[in-house]
Amino acid sequence: MITKNKNRLSIFDKSLQELETFCVKNGFKKYNAHQIMRWVYFYRIFDFNKMTNISKPLRNTLTDCFQTDLPEIIKTVHEEDGAGHSRKYLIRFRDNRTIESVLIEYRDRRTLCVSSQIGCKMGCLFCETAGLGFSRNLSSGEILSQILLVNEDIKGGITNVVFMGMGEPLDNITNVEKSVDIMSDNNFLSIAPRKITISTCGIMDKVKIAEKFNCKIAISLNASNDTTRNKLMPINKKFPLKNIVDLINDRKPSIHNKITLEYVLIKDINDNISNAKELEKIFSPSKVKFNLIPLNKGEDSIFLRNFERADDNALSNFKTKLLKAGFTVTTRFSKAQSINGGCGQLTAKTIYSS
Repeated sequence: MITKNKNRLSIFDKSLQELETFCVKNGFKKYNAHQIMRWVYFYRIFDFNKMTNISKPLRNTLTDCFQTDLPEIIKTVHEEDGAGHSRKYLIRFRDNRTIESVLIEYRDRRTLCVSSQIGCKMGCLFCETAGLGFSRNLSSGEILSQILLVNEDIKGGITNVVFMGMGEPLDNITNVEKSVDIMSDNNFLSIAPRKITISTCGIMDKVKIAEKFNCKIAISLNASNDTTRNKLMPINKKFPLKNIVDLINDRKPSIHNKITLEYVLIKDINDNISNAKELEKIFSPSKVKFNLIPLNKGEDSIFLRNFERADDNALSNFKTKLLKAGFTVTTRFSKAQSINGGCGQLTAKTIYSS
């Protein structure tokens, strides 16, 4: 249930440092902040009165100042196949705005695709979320609450997090960093940085900042030249392809820390073998790996009406060309497509159609 007292701040929006400052300012011990955060994130106890190792005066102060209500899951849809299953969650926040998160379970891995914004302002033409426009950033607590909600729903721990849901993570980098600090802390949600991936459309002046989080970085590339990328991704006019190439070429070769270049294959737009040859010329196999993604397009898609998914032969030829050039190449046949939960399909359409 959503609390009626909207004046109280959400405890989930506080970093450890901010909570330490709060405790000291109100006459309590600095270490109390760590105790509170551990109760909330490790033990998943959201009632201050049940936090038995902190004093009653502090519990009362916390109750007066903070609320611990999680947002509400208003709809869940499922997809199952022979290799696992996926769930898409429609989540409503206190201001009645909604987002979608997608859980993909495969063998012993439970990956949650989290949203970082309501809508998106980047305008990428192959993404349904872009068709919504931009509403607002999610707070760090709203990002973290997606993990807490799904953890409660599946009665098990999330093993991996990918910032590939609604919104552009680096356009909300302060709150993304704040949430990553908590989710990657071994004392709290304990999701190792190497199991967290931040995907960006290419806000290059913030990529270097994001690299300091020690998470994996994925760049949504989707074109082999500026002419095509300008048409598909407005961000390329501010940060042309050369910016991506230069950033990657400045990195030291690494087997374990290559940047992933995500490439959505669109029929007759960017799926020609000549495009693969252009990629081969500008990138090094020692510094990047490619993740090829056939365009996800639902039957009721409006925003993507002018695009079609690349056919299987084009995908195979494209992949083979990059493999022969020495690149590591994976193909992401997105899970959850039947429930419109694949890459680029999130719309949280319930709230927008009401």
